Amino acid sequence: MDFIVEPFHRRFDRSAFDSGQPALDEWLRSQAGQQDGRHNARTFLAVLDNRVIGYYSTLTYRLDLDEVAAAVGAGARQYPIPAVLLARLAVDREFQGHGVGSRLLLDGLARLASVSRDIGFEVVVVDALDRDASVFYRRFGFQAFQRKPLKLFLATKDLRRTFGLA
Repeated sequence: MDFIVEPFHRRFDRSAFDSGQPALDEWLRSQAGQQDGRHNARTFLAVLDNRVIGYYSTLTYRLDLDEVAAAVGAGARQYPIPAVLLARLAVDREFQGHGVGSRLLLDGLARLASVSRDIGFEVVVVDALDRDASVFYRRFGFQAFQRKPLKLFLATKDLRRTFGLA
């Protein structure tokens, strides 16, 4: 399937997007543009013939100093851990099972690896919707937090190594 990944733009048709998760669909239709315009989140769209068939969104984030520090090998720290949150990733039902989600995730991780040259963050975090989503992210090297199996992370050092930036 030959789609392109583009930064959010209103010219792309989002009206028929249906991932099977109404909250993700509605966010794309009504909030993605607003969040992008306010510089709160950046959304990238998988586009096929001007139709949005998938998307992901990222934003800055920080992790508090509880079990998270131990989970990422940080030990005793005084300050929160800087992170990037992969806040949403969704694929239209018609295109699920065709590798769109994997390509979107890899696109996002490649962008984050590149950004890590200029902006400091220690981990990429994702909140998986369910067990299947958790398994999906684990295939790409994400690890679950000890007490939160649907909250996963990928250390920036591993991200950079994956994309040859170590």
